[in-house]
Amino acid sequence: MGILIADSGGTKTDWAYLSDSGRDFFSGSGLHPAYLTDDQIANEIKATVSVNPKQVYFYGAGCHGSGPASKIEKAIKQVFPDALAIVKDDLTGVARAHLQRSDGLIAALGTGSICGRYEAGEILKRSAALGYAIGDEGSAADLGRTILKAFFRETLDHETTNIAANRLNAATYSEWMDQIYNSDRPNRELAAVAGMVFIDPLTNQLREMISTCFLNFIDSQLSSLTPDQNDLIVCSGSVAVAHAGILLDALSKRGFEKVSVKENVIKGLADYHVA
Repeated sequence: MGILIADSGGTKTDWAYLSDSGRDFFSGSGLHPAYLTDDQIANEIKATVSVNPKQVYFYGAGCHGSGPASKIEKAIKQVFPDALAIVKDDLTGVARAHLQRSDGLIAALGTGSICGRYEAGEILKRSAALGYAIGDEGSAADLGRTILKAFFRETLDHETTNIAANRLNAATYSEWMDQIYNSDRPNRELAAVAGMVFIDPLTNQLREMISTCFLNFIDSQLSSLTPDQNDLIVCSGSVAVAHAGILLDALSKRGFEKVSVKENVIKGLADYHVA
């Protein structure tokens, strides 16, 4: 069989190798074409993948459009020159993993965020995610940006201020600004902040901040797909899974009840490619 599948986000890449003897799953660093050169992508693949596939299906963040997709394809061909290489964006991957061959709406909330309408195995329409600097509402980067703004502008209540200060390791304003703005991957730095602060136990204010970010995602991105209450909506990604209860409640507030939160995209993609 020899099928290699990648589900690549802004932070990490999950891999599956399907062979006649079974399925192997492993992980490596995120391979976002906007932040890495062809050679860097190829070197990361070489460092992570130890098989020689006949087919490679790569689903990645930032891979929508011929330019970014061709960049990933070129890197794959450096490593596996004889393999068939097909590159799709991460939203298509999430939709195929969780909806398989059913129609519906898919929402991916991880380091970044995006959603799309999925029919007949392809994304027919997608939201304008706009990236961490402008959009990505409801994502880990959005949550990280939100908590840092509130913390340093001193708009948090006393309890949340103490928790945030402790979880941020009491780092100063200048230290955080330096860490984010001098990073070659500021989206990952912001996402890491969310991972540090938005963990149990959550204060009421932290829960409200998460809910507001999710409502912003629904109102700015999901709404652009003109969904109705009969649409099946599947949510995935690290943020969706970590805060599933708050996300489902936010969707319910907007009238959406046919909703589920699913994880393990790579195993769903393995199922899709052998079905």
